Amino acid sequence: MSGPSHGPADRTSEHEIHLPGPSISPPLLGLGVTILAFGVLFGLPLIIVGFAIMVIGIVTWLVDDARRYAEAPDEGAHH
Repeated sequence: MSGPSHGPADRTSEHEIHLPGPSISPPLLGLGVTILAFGVLFGLPLIIVGFAIMVIGIVTWLVDDARRYAEAPDEGAHH
């Protein structure tokens, strides 16, 4: 059976592996959620601070993602 090979080496020629660049957004979001959770235990001021940090993390993540999407070449194929 000498059919076409479908190993990992063949896939690299079809599509390049795309990894997003480093971003502060995921750790910022995690910090916000953590502080918010401590706020549930210790009081409203921590809830407010945690919620604000969480929202900033979400917004920066969405802005980064939209910027990368706008800069990406359009290959005409969507996965």
